[in-house]
Amino acid sequence: MRRWQFAYDNRIDEAAVGALCSELDILPATAKLLWQRGYTTPELAGRFIRSEDSFFHDPFLMADMDKAVERILLALDKGEKVMIFGDYDVDGVTSVSTLYLFLSSIGISCDYHIPSRIGEGYGISTPAIDQIIDDGYTLMISVDTGITACAEIEYAEEHGLETVVTDHHECHSDIPRAVAVVNPKRPDCAYPFKELAGVGVVFKLITALRMRLNRRAGRDENPFRSICNEYADLIATGTIADVMPLVDENRLIVSMGLRLMEKSPRLGISALLDKAGAGKNKRITSSTIGYTLAPRINAAGRLSEASIACELMLSKERKEADSLAETLCDFNEQRRCEENAIAKEAAEMIATDYDFESNPVIVLAKENWHHGVIGIVSSRLTDKYGLPTILVSFDEDGMGKGSGRSVKGLNLVEALSAVSDTLEKFGGHELAAGLSVRRENFDAFCKRINEYACEHFDHDAHSPTCTADLELDSEDIDLRQANELFLLEPFGTDNPAPVFVICDATVAEIRGIGANKHSRIGITKGNRAFGCVYFGMSPEEASFKKGDKVDVVFSLEINEYKGITTPQINIRHILPDRKTVEKYEGQKQLYRQIKNGARYKITDEILPSRKEFAALYTYIKRCEKKGMFTLNELISQAGLTGENRICKLRFMLDVFTEMKLLTVDKSEDDFEVKYKITLRFVRGKVNLDKSIVLQNLRSKQDK
Repeated sequence: MRRWQFAYDNRIDEAAVGALCSELDILPATAKLLWQRGYTTPELAGRFIRSEDSFFHDPFLMADMDKAVERILLALDKGEKVMIFGDYDVDGVTSVSTLYLFLSSIGISCDYHIPSRIGEGYGISTPAIDQIIDDGYTLMISVDTGITACAEIEYAEEHGLETVVTDHHECHSDIPRAVAVVNPKRPDCAYPFKELAGVGVVFKLITALRMRLNRRAGRDENPFRSICNEYADLIATGTIADVMPLVDENRLIVSMGLRLMEKSPRLGISALLDKAGAGKNKRITSSTIGYTLAPRINAAGRLSEASIACELMLSKERKEADSLAETLCDFNEQRRCEENAIAKEAAEMIATDYDFESNPVIVLAKENWHHGVIGIVSSRLTDKYGLPTILVSFDEDGMGKGSGRSVKGLNLVEALSAVSDTLEKFGGHELAAGLSVRRENFDAFCKRINEYACEHFDHDAHSPTCTADLELDSEDIDLRQANELFLLEPFGTDNPAPVFVICDATVAEIRGIGANKHSRIGITKGNRAFGCVYFGMSPEEASFKKGDKVDVVFSLEINEYKGITTPQINIRHILPDRKTVEKYEGQKQLYRQIKNGARYKITDEILPSRKEFAALYTYIKRCEKKGMFTLNELISQAGLTGENRICKLRFMLDVFTEMKLLTVDKSEDDFEVKYKITLRFVRGKVNLDKSIVLQNLRSKQDK
C-alpha cells in the first residue's frame, strides 16, 4: 500500500519564512519552499529567483579543450570535411544539431551521423568509421558518446581519421587515444562543474571556439551571450531531457533557453510545439520540454532514425518543419501505443500468474516486444508495484534484450552481477540496467535473480512511497499561489517542481476525459471543492471510489482555456488518508515482529479462535470460484474484531497454507489488499493444532 512522506524535514523556521514573505512580497508556501531548498535569507532567495546565483565558467578550464579547439580551427583553415558522430536520444540529437549549426556558421564543411538503435546499436563502430573514411572525412567529433570507444577510436586514428571526443558519461576505462578528449568527468579534469549534459559540453566547446575566433578577428564581445542567443534553446532541451541537475551552469543555460523559446522559438521547435498543442503563446517551462518536446524527439530514435529529429532542429522552411514535426508526433503516438500494448500484456501476465511472495523481482518476457519501449514499461510497472521490474524481448534467434528498473533497497547492477553466468552481457546503474540473455538461460536467470532478491531485498517491508514538499490547506490553493511557483523555475533534478499534499479530502466525483484515458476528479475539503485532473488514470483503473477519504499528492499549475486562467490541481497520487495507511503498516510490522520471535499479550487478540478459523475456511470454500478476495472481505466474513485483526488474518492464512488446505498469493494496490486463494484437495479432516505456525503463536502469548 503506497504512502506519502515529506521530501524535507518539515521543521520550518517560521521567523526566517516570515522575513522572506515580507522582504520579497511572496506567499508563505513559496517562502517555505525557498527555505527548504537552502535559500534561507532574503538575499539568497532573491539572487536565486533572479538567477544571479549562477555564472558560466571558463571553458578552457576543461582538460583538452585547447587541443580540441586547435584541431577544429585547423580543419577550418585547411578546408577539411568534418563528421559529427552522435547518440540517438534527445541529448545526442541536440548536441549534434548545436555543433552542426555552429560549425556550419563559421564555414566548416560538416555532416553528422547518428547510429540506428536497431541496426547499429549504441556508440561508435568500425563499420561506421569505414564509411566515414570512404566519404572523405578527415576529422570526426563525437558528441554525447565516445568516452568508452577506445578500440574504435584507435582504429579510426590508424586509418587516417582523427577524432575529438566530447562526452559527459563516466570514464570507466582508459581515456581514448584521440586528438582531444573533452569530458568534465575525466579524472584529471579540473573543471569546477561536473554535471553538464552532452550538449552542455558541446556548449563549452563552441564557446571556446567563439572566444578564439573573436581573438583572431579582434572582436570584443561576450561569447557566452552570443552563443546563448543562438543555441540556448537546444542546450536547455538536451539538459532537461537528460535529467541533469539544474544547478550552477545548467540552471543558467536552461533559464536562458526557456526565455529564448518563448520570445523567438527555433522554427523546428515552434512547429513541434504547435503540432503537440503546446504552442500558441503558452508559457514555456521545463515541463514543456520534459513532457512535450523530449518524448517526441526521443520517439524518432526509439522507433525509426534520430536523424529525422535532427532534420527538424535544422529546418529552415516552415512547410518542411511542419511535416517533420508531424512525423515525430506520429512516432510518439506509435511509441505510446506500443508502450500501452506492452504494458497491458505485462499487466495481464502479472494478474494471471505471478507470485509476488516468492518473486520480488518482476521478470517478464515475450517475443518481439519493441526494444525501444520496454524500458519505459519497466519503469511504469516498478512505479505501480513498488518492485524491481525486468522486461525481456526475444527475437527469432532466441536472443533476448532486456531493460530493468529497480527501487531503493535493491541495486540492480549488483543483482545482475551476481547472476552474470546466466547472461550474455549487462550494464547500467543502481536503479536502471540493460541486459542480454539467451532463451535457454531465461528460466535460470529468473530463478537466480529472485533468489538473490529474496536474500538481499526485504520486499515485504518495502512500501512504495511518494514525496511531497508541503501540505497545503484548501484556502492556500489559488491563482496567485500557482503563479508564484514560476519564481522557482526552471524545475528539474536538484530543483524539482514543488509537490503538495492536501489531507483528509473526500472524493466527490470521478469521470473520464480525453477519450477516457484520463480522469477529472472532484474533491472536497471543508467548504471548498476542487476539480482535479489525473493524467494517465482512467476511471476504470482507479482503485478509489466516490466517498473515500483520501490524501491527494499533486502539483499546482495554471490552466489557460478560452482566455480564462485558473489554478489546476494535477494529481500525482490519490492515497488512502494517512491514518489508514499508518494503521495498515503498523499491522504489517507487528506481524513480522511476532513471526520473528517477539512476544505479545493475550489482550492484543492475535491468536485466532476455532470459531474464526472455521468461519474463514467455510467462506473461502463457499466462494471458491471467486478466486480473488479482499482483505476487508476476509476479515468481515471471519468475524474478526479488535485492533490487530489484520495481523490475525495473516497468521490464519499462514496456518491454512502450512497445512496444505490452500495456496495464497497477495497483491496490493493503493487502496486495497487482495488475496488470490486456491483451495487444495484434502482427504479427511485436518487437525490445525498440528500447525507449527499455530504452536509458535500460542507459545509467544503472555497473559
